[in-house]
Amino acid sequence: MSKRAPARASWYEPYFLFMILAALGLGTLMLEQPARLALLWTALAVFGVFYRSGQKVEMSFSLPSVGRGLLLGLVIAVPLLAFLSGPLRSFNETLYGTSDVVYLFYQVCFVSAPVEEFFFRGILQQSKGLSVSTGLYGLTLLLFFLPHTPILVALLVFLALGILGLAYGYVAEKHGLSAAIACRLVVGLLVQVSPSLFVVLRKLFA
Repeated sequence: MSKRAPARASWYEPYFLFMILAALGLGTLMLEQPARLALLWTALAVFGVFYRSGQKVEMSFSLPSVGRGLLLGLVIAVPLLAFLSGPLRSFNETLYGTSDVVYLFYQVCFVSAPVEEFFFRGILQQSKGLSVSTGLYGLTLLLFFLPHTPILVALLVFLALGILGLAYGYVAEKHGLSAAIACRLVVGLLVQVSPSLFVVLRKLFA
């Protein structure tokens, strides 16, 4: 029994799961972006379920903590939306490979926000710390989007989303994982979905 425990534990090692994710990211570089993102997010969801089956992930759910996450998300997102709405629209549609605002909404709010936050804040941060989870989050997003953006833009994405990852990590550390997910949902809705939604609404009411 004792000889088999280390091997069992290694399957739940977050670095091991991250290496599988990185390998999948590199192995799918030639796929179309929507299909590639769907595959990588599915992998993250599977990793979360697998890890949770053998290890504890603290959610710390409460209405006050979720409310704090929503409020902090607004603090982050509103200035970005106010000054960068136009560039954000074309930027996000390129990154996610779609100009369909409904599809973009599903991708950002119902898929990427919960699965990425659970993996990076719930698994990596809780087991390896804030700095590690933030760095690997930035590298992962660089891997996700590098094939579809110029290298300079990709590096700016890495820095910007790394800073956002640090903010989400801080929220998770202070208020819990559920607050970080709430914060990410608000930022995603306002910064990544709303610019495209505004264009659709202007066309409808023009």
